[in-house]
Amino acid sequence: MKTKNRNEELVVLTDVIKILVENGKNGNGYAVFEENVPPLGGPPPHSHPDEEVFYILEGRFEFILNDMENPFQVLPGSVVHVPSKALHAFKNVGDTPGRMLVLLMPGNLLNYFREIGTPIRNGNDMPDLTKVPDISMIDLSKVFELAPSHHIEFFLPKVMENDVN
Repeated sequence: MKTKNRNEELVVLTDVIKILVENGKNGNGYAVFEENVPPLGGPPPHSHPDEEVFYILEGRFEFILNDMENPFQVLPGSVVHVPSKALHAFKNVGDTPGRMLVLLMPGNLLNYFREIGTPIRNGNDMPDLTKVPDISMIDLSKVFELAPSHHIEFFLPKVMENDVN
């Protein structure tokens, strides 16, 4: 009997993803992963060519889809479809870790996650997902530097300059 290899896990920004199905295996055009998100965790608003489908397993999330002014909340059992190149973001707005099953099509975003993520090799590499992440401890240089080569665009607020008279 063949034993199953442990699923690859990565820390990507504030979240932990566990890769369940890789893109390109057996000719499939998709990838599937489980995403574990700490309270207030989640990515900044962004877009990319992959289409995504989120199935909420645990927690309470707030999503943005194309309209930054109208976020909406989703609970376990909810499905959120994000078309290719749509502006989107999500945040765990609960006080406990949240968990989602995510389907990527065709799954190329997984390559980006592998480049910017930190592999979890043992228990010491696993962040405490019960705590709000310290954003100041996240190195965002690779995140923004590698985004254009993966056709990812981030939508960040512009810093306003004070007029000095």
